[in-house]
Amino acid sequence: MFPEQIISRENNTYDETAKGDMTLTNEVNHALWKDDVLRALEYPEIDVRVKSGIVYLSGHIVSTTSRSRVEKALRAIPGILGIRNNLVLDDKLTLEVATSLGKLEHLYGCKFFTGASHGVISLNGMVSSEDVKRLAEKCAADNPNVRGVINNVQVSGTEPTLQEQPFLQPVIGEPIYFLDGVVGAIKQVVLNPDNRRVIQMIIQGQFSSQQQNLSAQTDGQPQQILERTVVIPVNLIRYLTKSSGFLTIHSMETTQYQDFNPLYFTSPQPDWTLPYPYRLGDVLFNVEAEEIENQKMIDPDIVQINTSAQPTSAKAPEMSVDIIASWEDDGGQIIQPAEAGAILGFGISTKEIQGDIQQKKDISLVNDSLGG
Repeated sequence: MFPEQIISRENNTYDETAKGDMTLTNEVNHALWKDDVLRALEYPEIDVRVKSGIVYLSGHIVSTTSRSRVEKALRAIPGILGIRNNLVLDDKLTLEVATSLGKLEHLYGCKFFTGASHGVISLNGMVSSEDVKRLAEKCAADNPNVRGVINNVQVSGTEPTLQEQPFLQPVIGEPIYFLDGVVGAIKQVVLNPDNRRVIQMIIQGQFSSQQQNLSAQTDGQPQQILERTVVIPVNLIRYLTKSSGFLTIHSMETTQYQDFNPLYFTSPQPDWTLPYPYRLGDVLFNVEAEEIENQKMIDPDIVQINTSAQPTSAKAPEMSVDIIASWEDDGGQIIQPAEAGAILGFGISTKEIQGDIQQKKDISLVNDSLGG
């Protein structure tokens, strides 16, 4: 048998296995969808993958009852060689988190009320300080099966507040639309490891600025829009689905936000479990300013960056893009004394400044003639 024939048969075997896995995946999804209870409660939160006839289930479901319904639905499908059920149960997760919080309750004399909804933990209760509130949040987030923490714990002596920002998990690769119809793609997300929630999105797209639009109109030339990758806060999401997202800003407003710079971010440690549904390469953490300084000390060749302009915040909103650009263009211009006085708000004329300078020169000449 010739080597080409062997390779051809191997390829055919691989194709047949892949087709079989795809068929099984569709059948499993259809079986879960057919169950009325699973369709209403669990279906969107279950991820199905099939490899060589083995079904891998991941995601979050409510209870052991739901798990039993999932397993029953799969038993009726012929051709499945095995099932790896990695679904996380809310009732079990709630118990685990509550047990962990028990140590804080004993230490600080407080009581927490814990709930879970498809892996998202909600915390309620009353504590003595903001520090204890943050400790409770981090304690819950330390459980690797938690998707995120909504912290509604109240601090005694302060006005009751509820966390207004909804729990959002933008899907990697999904399109996200600006108010003017321009579309970008979500490349990665930035998490806060203390609560495992998404705080920023790395969005790639072709975004123009107001200055570019004005220049194109003035010159009459076709506008050339370069591709950019920007860091956008998650609180700018207006609406989010499994297949797309919509923002509250126009694409031209992306100039108010930082371009993506790898120095500002780091990947999670290999032993840090990513929250469902994210996978390796999807998630980043913000790098603290002091860590960036340490990097620059270790490697002097690293380009100087402004650590005060972290991508967690936008540029000052009162300074429009056009004003900033004009200042940058005039960066080498020398400002005369009278202009400096006007900029600083001093009521000093050019003649007064020149007279003051001449008076100082005259005094200097008298002192020189007297030998002073």
